[in-house]
Amino acid sequence: MKNSVFRQVRYSLYFAFALNGIIIQYKCNFTGEKCFACGLKTAVDLLFQGRLVEAYQSNKLIVVLVGAAVIMAIDVGLYFHRSRKIVQRKTT
Repeated sequence: MKNSVFRQVRYSLYFAFALNGIIIQYKCNFTGEKCFACGLKTAVDLLFQGRLVEAYQSNKLIVVLVGAAVIMAIDVGLYFHRSRKIVQRKTT
């Protein structure tokens, strides 16, 4: 598989992951039953406030969410860093 195709698929998955997270945040509990993401909106809000222990107590899935977000941010950051280096080489 070509590197550019792999990158496109990877970034499409990142986008789908983020969009799904946004949808879950606002459509959760529409059936009245608890789901795996219940309390996740509260956990994210608490995380942004710096209250890590309370965020973990609200929903333990926050650990996976933070880990995935860090990995995705590093991956995208490395892509932009490499792209900038390639452009700089071409212009010099």
